Amino acid sequence: MSIQERLSVLRNQMQQHKIDIYLVPSIDAHNSEYVPECWQRRPWISNFDGSAGEVIVTLDHAYLWTDGRYFLQAEQQLDSNHYTMMKQGGFAPETEQWLQENAHGKRLGIDARLVGIGRANILRNIMSSIDGELVVLEENLVDNAKTKLGESINLPCAKAFAVHETTTGESLVERLAWLRSELTSNQAEYIALNVLDEIAWLYNIRGSDVEFNPFVISYALIGLDEAIWFVDSAKLSVELIAELATAGVTIQSYDSFAAYVGQLHAKIWLDERSASFWMLQSVSSSNEVLLQRSPIVYRKALKNAVEAEGARVAHIKDAVAMIRFIYWLEQNWQTGVDEISAADKLEEFRKAQANLHGLSFSTISGYASNGAIIHYRATPDTNKVIRDDNLYLLDSGGQYLEGTTDITRTFHLGTPSDQQRHHYTLVLKGHLALSRAIFSHGTCGEHLDTLARAPLWNEFLNYRHGTGHGVGSFLGVHEGPQKISQANSNVPLVPGMIISNEPGLYLDGEYGIRIENLCLVTEVDDTRAKQSPYGPFYTFEDLTLVPYCKKLIDTTLLSPEDKAQINTYYAKIRSKIAPHLDSQLQAWLFDQLDLL
Repeated sequence: MSIQERLSVLRNQMQQHKIDIYLVPSIDAHNSEYVPECWQRRPWISNFDGSAGEVIVTLDHAYLWTDGRYFLQAEQQLDSNHYTMMKQGGFAPETEQWLQENAHGKRLGIDARLVGIGRANILRNIMSSIDGELVVLEENLVDNAKTKLGESINLPCAKAFAVHETTTGESLVERLAWLRSELTSNQAEYIALNVLDEIAWLYNIRGSDVEFNPFVISYALIGLDEAIWFVDSAKLSVELIAELATAGVTIQSYDSFAAYVGQLHAKIWLDERSASFWMLQSVSSSNEVLLQRSPIVYRKALKNAVEAEGARVAHIKDAVAMIRFIYWLEQNWQTGVDEISAADKLEEFRKAQANLHGLSFSTISGYASNGAIIHYRATPDTNKVIRDDNLYLLDSGGQYLEGTTDITRTFHLGTPSDQQRHHYTLVLKGHLALSRAIFSHGTCGEHLDTLARAPLWNEFLNYRHGTGHGVGSFLGVHEGPQKISQANSNVPLVPGMIISNEPGLYLDGEYGIRIENLCLVTEVDDTRAKQSPYGPFYTFEDLTLVPYCKKLIDTTLLSPEDKAQINTYYAKIRSKIAPHLDSQLQAWLFDQLDLL
């Protein structure tokens, strides 16, 4: 079915509802980054399948907004006869500004499940100010269009399972008790949750409803005296229902959330950043509402000792899989290995590790010019054979019971050019500078971001993505509130947080470079730091344990501090990873580690 045909059917739906403009966000009703296939509405109507972006459809044209990570991808996937790409980041007006300038007297339609509380109010104010109207629809018009074209929309029904204190470090009963103390402190009687990783964390539950994420599609309502999980009971075993009941959790159907909260008479807490406008409408009919960030967001980001150790275990497994893959690639690339078969082979090595529950995201396997597409995904149409005359960028990760991994390495299988070695080493220097940073309590990611960019900036180079994102514990590979970015987070980095360190460089049409480790924020173990009146002081522990690409490092650009840091890191790899490898792989690894 062509994009033109899909847009035509959607516009028929818009006309039936007397809508001039229709907003199609990327997210689902649970504010998810990774959206189940049944709710992939924006990719369906635009053909753009990057993880970030949104569409506005008018009666005669359509527009896609996305950020710098996806400019190249969007140019390739959009039909320019029907779509205009709106480049975010100062290149084009943001959606709200565009509406202010172009929607005078129009009716803007939204699905309230896909729009947050704050944004719905902003959109309503904008439309009112330009003599227009915000129309909150009871149905989703993209879903209607799909149905009209004969496509079914079926929610996944994978089995859920419990994870226990030995993995999470905290029981369900303990987490509920903590959350109820937060309710009491904030003078609320209930908190309603729609974000799937928060529900998974709180109830110590995992599933596979969402690709790459161990989540179960559901809502949760926790009160001072009850806890309810709104979920399809077909996903739950008798044993799991009994286990939940023992902890005081009862089950209601997924579709009954609105009716249940609507009959309460209480003060209900909603996260103003993630709860949908539909949730507010459902709750506010008979309840007082507290709009405030969910306390789970910050608590979940602070890994306890069990979760931190689990992350170390997961990264040892992941390093073994990665090193086996790199060795395999070096031995077999001449046989016609391509981007897709390489990614499949790496997944095969990961599957050989115990307690793997799938990948943590779609592997980015980009050779030569494809590596310059920051969030590239190989398809049969774009798939390149990996050769020895250019760079190969590989960004991948796994979901292990013990933790979530995410690693990027860039390779060259032949003889790199001086420019390639120079560029790679600049990225590596930024990566190292951030990794060894020591910072005082209260420091946020935006305060550290320049450490990773400075070697590139000194040569008038840069990259159009954040330097670091938070990562969950067998949860989402992208987790807030912590991040390292030029954009303000106002969230201090504190011990227990896991965050990525991933500077890069991308030359359109040529190649891409990215080097990524996951790091655990820890307190500096130094007497001077502990005695300082300016402390406490923190630093990063590298969790990822895979060597950098030896032949791409120009050692003449490395400072003595850089070299000492790499040697210390490589000593850790030798100690932690070599015992898990056979003698042939050990010999290969030791050669890679013999750098400086």
